[in-house]
Amino acid sequence: MDDDENQLSEWRAKQRCIASKVVVQKCAAPKCYNCNAASRFHSYAPHLKDFIKSFNEKNKSILVGGVDVSFPTDESEESIAVYAILEFKFNSIDKDDDREKIPTTAADVQSRVVYRSHKFFFPDVPYIPSYLAFRETNPLCELISSQIDTQPLLKPDVIMVDGNGRWHERRAGIACFVGVKTGIPTIGVGKTFYSLNGCLRKEQVLNLINSSVKRWYAEHVTNASPFEMGRDGVCAGGGTASTQRGLIIDSNPISCNQDEDESVLPTRFVSSQAATMQDMLKTLHSIARGLAIPMQDEGETLAFALVGHGGNESKNNESGTKNPIYVSVGSHISAEDAVALCALLSYVRIPEPVREADLYGRQLLRDKGTK
Repeated sequence: MDDDENQLSEWRAKQRCIASKVVVQKCAAPKCYNCNAASRFHSYAPHLKDFIKSFNEKNKSILVGGVDVSFPTDESEESIAVYAILEFKFNSIDKDDDREKIPTTAADVQSRVVYRSHKFFFPDVPYIPSYLAFRETNPLCELISSQIDTQPLLKPDVIMVDGNGRWHERRAGIACFVGVKTGIPTIGVGKTFYSLNGCLRKEQVLNLINSSVKRWYAEHVTNASPFEMGRDGVCAGGGTASTQRGLIIDSNPISCNQDEDESVLPTRFVSSQAATMQDMLKTLHSIARGLAIPMQDEGETLAFALVGHGGNESKNNESGTKNPIYVSVGSHISAEDAVALCALLSYVRIPEPVREADLYGRQLLRDKGTK
């Protein structure tokens, strides 16, 4: 027992060291534009050209890596670490008018896999909540290091990690480890909610996210906060949906130890309650890339819950996902740009780089099991 506690104490010291080396950047846009002083919602819609240049100054495309670890059903079998790199090209960036045309459909963004690698391994430590990095970081960083050594021209501009970043008790999730160790900007993409020290329950968070969607929709349909993203990134009242399609950000955060229920809307919004969640998300999807709700601990924003994103319009999906993901800084990026990039590169619920790594790893495990 003493040995176990000594090990955890050593790991906590390493986490604090990693946390001290994490770099949180300023966001790419000069400001996050407020739509209405009376509204708690505002837009984050950086110009596409400036946004892409913040990751890659030379090209009109970006290389985004995704890393994931998959585990077999039989614990006696090897696990697999996967690393995929996708190139994303944006058709709306052109020489003559590259500041105004923001991608509005899946057809405006072209992606292709340019690199994949994997490694089978036996985890040398069991899964322990809040210590995931010590189980998965090494094989993932080995894959990244090998790629940079053998194909340096494909070094990604940013890496999305299946797991959390600064949304962690000691501000040192696995995405922070990968970012600090590689020096590459990293984003943590949590597929499920992780509770910091048990201070928030999954059901409570989902209720607060749904309440945020309802409140935004209520403001929108009652014209209390009519969202139309203007050409300069500023919200303008009335009219039809703009092509800017940035993110809508709720200024009311989800905080540890907060009271739960915000479901009761002010009287002036009651008429909006007849709409279904699907109706609300469809309306949201028509004018924005999603709704991001800050997640705070001790007054600091560590992550965003992202909902209403995805929705591959080339497949006639007119609504974003109702199931959230949880996006946090790994290192060398801002929280706003991390969640904006995840929304931009999500054709479905999971951003494509992480989704590609996950699907590839699962396929390799299935193939290995049939041999």
